[in-house]
Amino acid sequence: MDDFDPTYLVSLDEIYHSHWAARKKRRITYLRDAVAHFWPQGHPSRLIHITGTNGKGSVAHYLAQGLRFTGITGSWTGPHVFDYAERFHINGEQASHGEISEIYRTQLVPYQARFVEEHDGASLSFAEIGILLALHLFARHGVSWAIMEVGAGGRYTPLMGLSMDACALTNVGFDHPKTLGEMLWQRALEKAGIARVGIPFFTAAEGEALSYVVATAQAEGAPVQCIEEGDLEAVSACLDGEQPPFRIRNLALACKLIVHFFPGQTHQALVATMKAHLPARFSQIAPNIIVDVAHNRDKVARLAEQLQHRYPGRRFRFLLGLTRSRNVCETFAPILPLADRIVLTGASYAGQDPQLLAASLREVFPLVHVIPDPETALAEERKMLTDQDILVLTGSAYMIDQAANPCRFIKETNASYGRRTNTELS
Repeated sequence: MDDFDPTYLVSLDEIYHSHWAARKKRRITYLRDAVAHFWPQGHPSRLIHITGTNGKGSVAHYLAQGLRFTGITGSWTGPHVFDYAERFHINGEQASHGEISEIYRTQLVPYQARFVEEHDGASLSFAEIGILLALHLFARHGVSWAIMEVGAGGRYTPLMGLSMDACALTNVGFDHPKTLGEMLWQRALEKAGIARVGIPFFTAAEGEALSYVVATAQAEGAPVQCIEEGDLEAVSACLDGEQPPFRIRNLALACKLIVHFFPGQTHQALVATMKAHLPARFSQIAPNIIVDVAHNRDKVARLAEQLQHRYPGRRFRFLLGLTRSRNVCETFAPILPLADRIVLTGASYAGQDPQLLAASLREVFPLVHVIPDPETALAEERKMLTDQDILVLTGSAYMIDQAANPCRFIKETNASYGRRTNTELS
């Protein structure tokens, strides 16, 4: 660690990729200007910025639930699985379609039109519009505290254009290597880059990653608080029965942040309120069907841990899809020892060919089946299930959406994302 110099390494990266860095920083300025336009005196809600490889959505909802004693709370998370409105919550309730449409049409469409005229054809991005929608919802509902989740990375997210009261990083695993870096220190440098001068920074990172995270956050001028054994013990004492270690760490991170601002709050009282449940995060859509949006090896490993904890000694049927260039054998390695049957299917947007995936996976798990259409695949697997079977859908939020979305109109709209611009959803 003696030669790990975060400030210099970031400088080198930006020098080597100067045009890319300049564009990213310009996007941050665009969002900062938009916030100043709508809220000249600053946004009225207190904001928390959260990033990490795994668990950031759960921690965001733990925080929103745990801070309910302060008044109305809100959250902006992603990705959505079935419905864009899943990204926005006020006091635990999903925002309505009507309110999203009304804010978009009356506030953001006029601003976007003026923005395009003033910036030579540039426009607010998908992420920037989502952030502004969330901020309008928070302001409209009088939200006291709101949690804003990074889509990927951290240092160059548009959220860096907002003033935050706290920052949190759950962990650093192996995700988005092409954009965040192949090496652990590169991903830590990117994620811990959300740290700000004088703003408390909380992390549940472990092992080698923790050293990189702390050094990076301190280099940005943030006071750092790390999860310690006493934090984990305090949370464990509040839970009934044994819980997966990652859940305890996530709860401990949320509690540590809240207790920092409100020292009078007890772990017992906070944990009792933290019942986060996000769509397609280890969710049961039928008595013997589980969906989980795990899409990298770290997330799949946590899914395997949850399955073994919930159903000790059981084996499972899996319906899998995969997107972009992820390696199917590496991604799904943690669940292969638990599998009785594996079916590969498509994943709509950015999905990999299930036939090609099956050919690769058969090298390590010989009995792999292919049903290309996700909805058909789920229907066929349902027919085969007995009372003793458990079917798990995972690997891609897009696949789960196409297999199980109850609204065909939204489902078809989701599947066609990017058809006009070939851009990525985050």
